[in-house]
Amino acid sequence: MSSTLSDPQAEAAHPLGERGPVLLDLLSYIYLENDRPEKAAVLLAALDELGLANARQRISLALAQLRSGKPETALGTLDRVALQGGLTSAFHLVRAQTLVALGRETEAEAAMRAYMDLRAQQAALVDPR
Repeated sequence: MSSTLSDPQAEAAHPLGERGPVLLDLLSYIYLENDRPEKAAVLLAALDELGLANARQRISLALAQLRSGKPETALGTLDRVALQGGLTSAFHLVRAQTLVALGRETEAEAAMRAYMDLRAQQAALVDPR
């Protein structure tokens, strides 16, 4: 069997190939940074649907959804991140922004407090003065 032929089982297990998820992640970041959140959301949703997205990528998906004018969808994405334990400072910040977009100010304030508290904890670990 030639080494140039791909393994069908490997292709089925990982349809994007070895570097595909990394390239989609990078391209989605470029789209987000260049005010193309709809395109970023499509790429990140594909990673998520294939089961290849990590918590950071799902948070980026929620941000892209929010910036695309879909705060309800973004909140659903964030709820899934929370259920999987991805409560990072970025999670709380995007959640606060999403809740503001939905007009849920009290909850947004709580999310922003959680963001600030977590950032303070992280800063204390870096500089324990």
